[in-house]
Amino acid sequence: MFESLSNRRYQSSVSHLDCCAYTAFSLTSHAIPQHYQVKFEQQVTKHYQRLSPHKKVINSQFTRHQKTVQHIIQQLDKNELPRSMVLIPMIESTFDQHAVSHAKAAGLWQLMPATAKRFGLTVSNQQDERFNITRSTEAALQYLIFLYNKFDKDLKLTLAAYNSGEGRVQRALKRVVDKHFSALRLPNETIDYVHKFYALAKLVDLKNLANSSIGYRLSPSSTSTLSTHHEVRFLKQLFETKTVINMDPIKPLISFN
Repeated sequence: MFESLSNRRYQSSVSHLDCCAYTAFSLTSHAIPQHYQVKFEQQVTKHYQRLSPHKKVINSQFTRHQKTVQHIIQQLDKNELPRSMVLIPMIESTFDQHAVSHAKAAGLWQLMPATAKRFGLTVSNQQDERFNITRSTEAALQYLIFLYNKFDKDLKLTLAAYNSGEGRVQRALKRVVDKHFSALRLPNETIDYVHKFYALAKLVDLKNLANSSIGYRLSPSSTSTLSTHHEVRFLKQLFETKTVINMDPIKPLISFN
């Protein structure tokens, strides 16, 4: 996502992510044709309009999990990854470390069993480290480091690969001349996933989120068990995936065994 953009309107829609990137990063430049910029912005706006009425509830969920959020941001900084990646667990699981999908993805980062094992987690009937916040975050960030470097620090492609597998994105890139996210033929879920991420980034103040001394403040009424339960259930419905991508045929491009 950190391309040099000439379109000021598009820049304003993504500048929130730019300012929250790790400042020591050497950012690569990707010239994006304007029609792709317009197409992307239109889809982000659509998701923003859907999410924005629920901004307070979304920010409250980040506050509830502030300790986890702080840990993730620290690890992102340590690994020189964009801080905006802290948004991924909200889209994946609404920060529910016990979440399990129909496709058998599990935990805060919704890692598939094969991916989890690939990056060093134990996944068995006796122990599943995907449900361990610290260990699953370590594995997820190792996967994101691999994807981010593989796709030339292009955040859109990194997110697409995280959602649908790097093999699928790599094959899609080989089929097009313009090597940009909006030019690729990918599953609708993956396309929506990336647009939703950028829409969420416009709603959440990452700068304040990274500062534990500022943070967001919950009113006493919003911290009740019943209220929290309803809000979390609503957020899961808001961010839920409608379709399941078949990951079986898409083999990773590199093995860590």
